Amino acid sequence: MAGTWIEVNLDAVVGNYQEVIKYLRPEARCMAVVKADAYGLGAVEVARALEGAGCEAFAVTRVEEGLILREHGIERLILVLGPTTKEEWPKAISAHLQLTLSELSSISELNEICSNMELEPQQNVQMHIKVETGMGRTGFRLSELGELIAALSSAPHLKVAGVYTHFARAAQRDQPYTLRQYERFEEFTARLEEGGIHPVWKHVCNSAAFLDHPEWHHDFVRIGTLLIGHYPGQGFSGKLRLEDPWTAISQIVHLRKVPKGTDVGYQSIYHTKKETQLAVIPVGYADGFGVAPHFVPQGGIDFIKIVVKNFVALFGIYLGQERVELKGRTVRVAGKIGMQLTVLDVGMMECALGEEVKLPLRRTVANPRILRRYRKDGQMLSERVIEEGIMPIYTEDSHSVQS
Repeated sequence: MAGTWIEVNLDAVVGNYQEVIKYLRPEARCMAVVKADAYGLGAVEVARALEGAGCEAFAVTRVEEGLILREHGIERLILVLGPTTKEEWPKAISAHLQLTLSELSSISELNEICSNMELEPQQNVQMHIKVETGMGRTGFRLSELGELIAALSSAPHLKVAGVYTHFARAAQRDQPYTLRQYERFEEFTARLEEGGIHPVWKHVCNSAAFLDHPEWHHDFVRIGTLLIGHYPGQGFSGKLRLEDPWTAISQIVHLRKVPKGTDVGYQSIYHTKKETQLAVIPVGYADGFGVAPHFVPQGGIDFIKIVVKNFVALFGIYLGQERVELKGRTVRVAGKIGMQLTVLDVGMMECALGEEVKLPLRRTVANPRILRRYRKDGQMLSERVIEEGIMPIYTEDSHSVQS
């Protein structure tokens, strides 16, 4: 979309990765989580940069995400974290994706598909067992362990490469709950090995647990949030030297001087208090600007803040309204954000059409069709935009990262 783009600094991503590995236990490695198109940054570009920096493993949620990485030259280990279907398995196996086992019925069916593909014994398909310890989503419970061992013992084409779990409250630093989850995981894996199933790797740590529990690093830590320059929660700030790789930019496409008392936008909730300039930028709710995920209040004080914010809005007072940066200064949105156009009150500062404005645009809600521009070592590497579905379209120049 013309006039709006996102700059992604791959040097910052690599720098964040290097910060992470500084704090890894010697026997552990970083598995970079690049699900959801690397949280909006671009999974292929981020994985290429990290693979070039020595990252040995990647995690995605869906098979199609792993296939895209393979199609664009990513050769390292790729683990699919989410549930998969039998229709996806042949392609996943052919692409050497490692799949997650989280339900009993899939084991015999997957083994049969492997058998029909006439794989050699040394080509056993590598799987990871997901253990349900308190997330309440997917995985095997301790009560299913006997059936799981029996099913795996009857599946000669499957090799258990890893076993893992996922912490539900590590980012909130609920240590008692997280400790109980870890103890359940340890009990599960101990009894799994007693039953003759010996995973090669264990991994439990997300970004929060990685920071709080170095004794749990095991063979891999699964890191996503830290790589994109965010801490998993306020209590973790300052533990690493992180850099934000994401900058959203739009350009002024309309500029007009208006008198005091001018009504602006839908419902005329904004009135200019003096003579000023109104600038229009081509970005709005359809692009993710002003859109935020729904958060559950974290305690009473957080709940009160939400109630107060919504109450004062009844009287035309909008707390936490989006602000943008123009020429190094913060300016406010004038009135309501539109679907694709937003008005700014830029005062009487000297500016012109085409002037660049930096936006507080969240990665995970940013429209994927907004142009991404990738930079590394101070140079433009590539541009891309998603036209349809999940498959990105790439245009790369001679400075493109090589896989």
